[in-house]
Amino acid sequence: MKNISFSISIILVVALLLAAISLIGCGGEVGFTTASLSEATMTTGVDADFRPLNVTNTFAADTPVIYCSVKLSNAPDDTEIKADWIYIKGEAVDLADYLIDSVILTAEGTQYLSESLTSPDEGWPSGDYKIVMYINGKEELTVPFSVQ
Repeated sequence: MKNISFSISIILVVALLLAAISLIGCGGEVGFTTASLSEATMTTGVDADFRPLNVTNTFAADTPVIYCSVKLSNAPDDTEIKADWIYIKGEAVDLADYLIDSVILTAEGTQYLSESLTSPDEGWPSGDYKIVMYINGKEELTVPFSVQ
């Protein structure tokens, strides 16, 4: 019985050493963050604190700027927030699943953030769109919207 307990102890020690070595080998980065995104809202404008005004998920083709307001919570210093604006499908058939723009910013703490996209000169093509938001490279949320 003592030999079995000793063998299990040795196996556990070896497993812990291998885990520690693998962490050291990748620079010790684990990829965990306390940061989160919530309250993502599509809107035609934001106030001075980047909170949404005129909330909507449907925009006119002549809307000059489309905004997404989102609440960042518990973010450590230099948290990277990325937003991908994507045209999914619609009037512009040859642009299905087209990445319109990608924006990266750094932020910290708990605050509202705003991303915006300015209309093309000829107006927005009608169809379905989405904004995909990431924290430190990990997808956090997706917000669909449309243009009619």
